[in-house]
Amino acid sequence: MSVANVTMFEFQTSDSIEEFASWYKGHGTYPNNDISLFVRTGETSAIGISVYPTEQDRQNADKLRNESTSTDLSEIVKEMIPISGDVLVHFLKGRLLE
Repeated sequence: MSVANVTMFEFQTSDSIEEFASWYKGHGTYPNNDISLFVRTGETSAIGISVYPTEQDRQNADKLRNESTSTDLSEIVKEMIPISGDVLVHFLKGRLLE
């Protein structure tokens, strides 16, 4: 079963979201990541969803995320709340994946 990180972000300013998106595009996703989405949900808020094939892959990504956000992004990210769980339903391009 796949596992996911869902991370809620609050940024310092609306421009900080664009700065983060540019940073993320340039640094790529974490290893063994199947799906990664970053969605603006408000003027200074966003949500990230990342899906991994195993719990170990998700935990490794957590470590890398914590390292990168504590150094590279600490001035633009006001608050970050990560949660995780099992992926129960997974559609891709309209097709259910098992």
